[in-house]
Amino acid sequence: MTLFNTLLLREWLQYKRAWLGLVLAPILVLLALVPFSQVDGIDVPSPEPVALIAGLLTVALVLTLAMAVSGYQLLGLARRDQQDRSIEFWSSLPGSHAASLGAPIVAHGVLMPAVAVLLGVAGGVVVGSAMAFKEFGLSALQQTQWAALFQATLWLSLRLVVGVVLASLWIAPIALALMAASAWLRRWGAPLLVIGVGAFLKIYKDEPVAQTLKQLLKTQMEGVASAWVQSGTRLVESNGDGRLDMQDFFDMLFRFPDFAREGLPQVLHAALHPQFFGGLALAGVCFWLLVLQRKRSL
Repeated sequence: MTLFNTLLLREWLQYKRAWLGLVLAPILVLLALVPFSQVDGIDVPSPEPVALIAGLLTVALVLTLAMAVSGYQLLGLARRDQQDRSIEFWSSLPGSHAASLGAPIVAHGVLMPAVAVLLGVAGGVVVGSAMAFKEFGLSALQQTQWAALFQATLWLSLRLVVGVVLASLWIAPIALALMAASAWLRRWGAPLLVIGVGAFLKIYKDEPVAQTLKQLLKTQMEGVASAWVQSGTRLVESNGDGRLDMQDFFDMLFRFPDFAREGLPQVLHAALHPQFFGGLALAGVCFWLLVLQRKRSL
C-alpha cells in the first residue's frame, strides 16, 4: 500500500501543474468574460437563476475537459514507463507491476476527474456570484437564498462525484481494452482495435455475433449515461409556453437536495446490472494483459 501511495504521489508531482491548469484555465476565462457577458432568454428579477446558470456552465466545461484529458492520458499510460525508461527504476522497488499500472490508472481515470469536478463546483460558485453581481449589483446579492444554494451545491458535488466513479467503472472495459491494444501493438493498437471492431460490425451486421457485440457496446454506453442521468420524478416542470417562472425555479432549488438524495440509490442500483460485473471482469482481463506486457518488456 505504501508503494501504491508513492505511485499516486508520483502522478501528482508529475501532472499537478497540468491538472491545476486544466481546472483553473476555464474558470479564469469565464471570469474574464463576465464583464462582457449578459443573460438573454430569461426574464427574472432575482440573482439566483443567473448564478445557477453561470455556475452550471462552469462545472459542465470543467467536467468535459477533465473527462477528455483523462481518456487521452489513459491511452498514453500503457507504454509510458517503457518509453521514458523509468520501468527499470520502478521495477527495482519492492512492489508489483499491478501496482505500478494500477496507481496511474486510478489517478488519471478516477481521482483527477473527481477532484476536478469538486474544484469546478467551487469555481462555478465564484463565476455564478460574479455574474449575479454584474447583473444585479451588491444589494441583490445580500438578499440571495444562499442557504438553499449552498445545500444544492453540496448535493450536486456529491452526485457528480458518484457519477464520475460509476462512469469510470462502466467505461473501464473499453478504456482498458484500448490500453491493452496500445501496449501490445504500440501507437497503432487503439486505432486498429477501433477500426477492427467497426469493420466487423459493418461487414457482419446481420450475423448474431455482431448483433450481440453491438448490443453489449450499446448497453455499456447506456450504463455510462445512467451514472449521470437519473430517471423518474422530474425536477423541473415548465409551464405551457416552455418558460420557467420564479416559483418553479425556487421549487426546483429547494427540491434538488431531496431529488439528488433519492437519485443516489437509483444510480447505484443501475450498477447491479449483470453486464456491469461482466465489464469489470473484462477490464480485469485487459489489466492482466497490461501487466503481462510490462513484464515482457523488461
